[in-house]
Amino acid sequence: MVKSTFVECILLCVIGILSIHAQSRTSILIQSTFEDENIGISVDKSVYFPGDTVRLVIQRNDTATAGILTPILAIEGATLKSIGRRTYLAVIPQTVTPGLYPVRLKVTDPEGRRFRYETDCVVAVEEFQDVEQLSRYVSIYPQTGGDNAREAVTLDREQIRNLEVGFQRDSIRLHMGPQFLRITTSILLREGIAVPSYERRVVTFRSHGDPDRNRAMFIQYRTAYGAYANIRPEELEHVLVPVDSLPDWAILGIHIEPDYTIKIGAVDRSNAVAQYYRVRGSTIEAGFSLAIPKVLYDSRSVDTIQYGNYSAMVRLYFISPESGNRFPVSTGIGIFGVNSPVDVGTGRGGFALSMFLDVAEMIRIVNVGFTKKVNFGLEVAPFLPIKKKARLLLVAQAGFSF
Repeated sequence: MVKSTFVECILLCVIGILSIHAQSRTSILIQSTFEDENIGISVDKSVYFPGDTVRLVIQRNDTATAGILTPILAIEGATLKSIGRRTYLAVIPQTVTPGLYPVRLKVTDPEGRRFRYETDCVVAVEEFQDVEQLSRYVSIYPQTGGDNAREAVTLDREQIRNLEVGFQRDSIRLHMGPQFLRITTSILLREGIAVPSYERRVVTFRSHGDPDRNRAMFIQYRTAYGAYANIRPEELEHVLVPVDSLPDWAILGIHIEPDYTIKIGAVDRSNAVAQYYRVRGSTIEAGFSLAIPKVLYDSRSVDTIQYGNYSAMVRLYFISPESGNRFPVSTGIGIFGVNSPVDVGTGRGGFALSMFLDVAEMIRIVNVGFTKKVNFGLEVAPFLPIKKKARLLLVAQAGFSF
């Protein structure tokens, strides 16, 4: 009668991993109160992916005679089928949700009674996590930007605030798994000063066609990765571009790349999306310039004036509404030919109007990185000295603008 009471006396206890196979195999031992009866359950891999085949083996000592053992895998759509003596196979469905799935044991004793036991043997299912090419499914809309800072597309401030990063989820190939992304915005002021960048992280994945499963997967990713805890369900489809401040004529860069802190592997710098926008501002600006002039031509040279070494002008600059560049020609009014801002007197300096051709600004039009405050070029200036006759000057000058 010892064997007939096998099922009622069987106890579950995890002894641990009995052996390690080539693919890291898990083994669980079930043992009765009698030393001559024990049962081992093992699977052939430590991790499975959708579509993989699970091979499960039951080890039972040869003296065991009582009871029929049937293993059950707790995955919907995965049925363990016997292919030989105590060996079973099951295919992991493509639609399975990643997680740990236990193996249960159904026992039928010689009297036909059925019992079901939980075991500590689990099948670990993970998702494929390959990095998809961003160009397949990532876009910035409703306006496409330029590929580099020099080709930045000029938009109104409100248009830039409405920019979104969109994800064409159905363009993500099957079995690529979740796509973890970093969206970084950078701002380059017209003066060439870079404002600290702002970064946020989002996740998206190919839709499974089932809203409940999509939501379950979303919650799983948000819970598993702390950096993604603040994402919202609608951000699976589109994300507003994070922008803190937008100074006039600044260049906004939007950079998108896979988050390689999640996707462990080689970093592919070519797998990125970057677009640039310019913030439209006023088309007329006022500024101040200090310069060192050199008179090349004086229309009344016979009426000698001892010109000083400095000039100070309030200037009006005209701005291209598309490129944001200043036109090379500006107008101004101020003092000219002085040794200091208060050194205006007979035979020393005076007041002037100015029409200035800025060669440095012409260079900036073709070279975004050229320093913004330096200017040099030629100036035509109607000059009104103190107690001297007015004259027309042609001047070469170099200085700074503010």
